[in-house]
Amino acid sequence: MLNEGGCVSLVSKVKVSVCVVTYNQEAFIGDCLDSIVNQKTDFDFEVIISDDCSTDKTAEIIQEYANKYDFIRPISRDFNVGAGANYFNAHSLAIGEYVCHCDGDDMFLPGKLQEQANLLDSHPLYSMSTHAVNVIGSDEIIGSAPGLPEVANVEELVTLGTYFVHSSVMYRRNLRPAYPKGFQAVDFYVYIDMAINGPIHLDKSVYGCYRKHSGGVSSNPLYKAKIESFYREAYELAIRLGVNEDVVRNAQVKNNMSFSLARCFNGDYIGFKQLILLTIEDYPYANSFHRFLHFTRHFSLIARGLNLAKKIKHKLLN
Repeated sequence: MLNEGGCVSLVSKVKVSVCVVTYNQEAFIGDCLDSIVNQKTDFDFEVIISDDCSTDKTAEIIQEYANKYDFIRPISRDFNVGAGANYFNAHSLAIGEYVCHCDGDDMFLPGKLQEQANLLDSHPLYSMSTHAVNVIGSDEIIGSAPGLPEVANVEELVTLGTYFVHSSVMYRRNLRPAYPKGFQAVDFYVYIDMAINGPIHLDKSVYGCYRKHSGGVSSNPLYKAKIESFYREAYELAIRLGVNEDVVRNAQVKNNMSFSLARCFNGDYIGFKQLILLTIEDYPYANSFHRFLHFTRHFSLIARGLNLAKKIKHKLLN
């Protein structure tokens, strides 16, 4: 029987858990939840909404939805635990065979839950299902590029990085490790931890909407060092799990270069010099430009010139 809005039958089992994490998103959380509760499926699903002690009206809006839909499980907090802990706690409460994620300012499009569940049902060896998304307010599509693999193994994930949006992921709950309370990591870490058990599928059809804005955690300078350390831990995890070390080191050196240039473009020249540094072990994996920046890292004019070039390019494109 067609199930609209995830209405849970007392005699049925939840097949999919949708985990929503949010903080101070009163302007977006209603649209997000509408896009989820209006999903039409032939199975039951639950919605876990974990609000990280918002100071606006986010919690009130969530409670209104919880009062209306009995398959919504709101999680409220008396103090802010941070984005990472909020995410891990919400996902630890999921009971569905499959679990998917949605940030509180993103949205699902019709058919998402059914299509992804069907995919995982029909491909029992796949660990995860992902899809393309439209960037809200633009014509940009993330996840539809011709060069992206439809099916990727863990080595391709390590090489490409996170080539899909977090809010597009549905995974098998039984493949997700039980992380300890208070554990912190980037989503890339979790994907590696699951993809070691089976391939990732990317549907290049658009089944979601993703919001880009300056308020994201990754754009906050206070979190940059923490995010960089989380990525180091993710690469270390890949090596511990047996991923080819050359593949991991090659990806890590490229990622370090990206982080160092980001520091440079933000005017953090000390951070740039630290991250662009190549060890003896790193050197074979670096490209010629990276090696040049390594050897000239003490010449501040080089870094400032890169920053200026970035600003000029931005002005020309806008």
